[in-house]
Amino acid sequence: MTVPAPCDPAYAPSELSLSAETVTHARMGQPGDVADAVRRWGIAVFPGLVAGEMLAGLNAEFDRMIAGRRDLGVPVDEYANMVNLRLTRDRLSPVQFPATAAFFAQPFMAAIADAYFGPGAYRLNGEIFVTDLAETAGPQTVPPFALHFDKRQVLKFFVYLTDTDETNGAMRVLPGSNLRNRHVRENAMADRAINDIVNILPEPETPSVPVRGPAGTLFVFDTDVCHGASVVQPGHRRRTMRGHTHSHAMLKAMGVR
Repeated sequence: MTVPAPCDPAYAPSELSLSAETVTHARMGQPGDVADAVRRWGIAVFPGLVAGEMLAGLNAEFDRMIAGRRDLGVPVDEYANMVNLRLTRDRLSPVQFPATAAFFAQPFMAAIADAYFGPGAYRLNGEIFVTDLAETAGPQTVPPFALHFDKRQVLKFFVYLTDTDETNGAMRVLPGSNLRNRHVRENAMADRAINDIVNILPEPETPSVPVRGPAGTLFVFDTDVCHGASVVQPGHRRRTMRGHTHSHAMLKAMGVR
């Protein structure tokens, strides 16, 4: 398979997969195995991993955060079809939002980040995005809907709070594309301003597969992989939370202490 891309080198066919089974795992394995899967394919998906009181707590806190967003004192991105809260984990009250604070500080996440970036060489879930996505007028040509890779590498722990498929904004990915995109991003960062990096991939030439899953599906992904949200159909919503983990090297490049 040859996939057109905005700049060279092109994808190697052997690096790519269009099978959801490639990245879907029945259970959470050892941290090193999860890190290896993400390193190879860009993403590892664990359907229905979050359940019971934890999932109920995240949903309840999601509702309170969205409803009270103007009183939380946090940055809010608000558009006609999307509300996104940008939380700083170190400032998140474990009394006010105990489920969210506990979820994004779990030891298994730190263990995966240790295996991915090196022991302690990262800021675990420094930012937490809480996003309510409503009906989307399509087609969309910019992120978060267009297939893209992030201009800065981030390891994300992303959870669906409700059943999610293409009708309500399932994320789309091209497994294996992280290998080529990392090369492009790193080369671009070396000789141009961050805003000048070309990171949007042409559609429909660039294929993708949807990340479907029941409520509580967790996926770990490196934002060098091609990714983008499906459009949300009328009468549907997508409710998600995601933690952003940066390496110390990337934080230094961003000028963040």
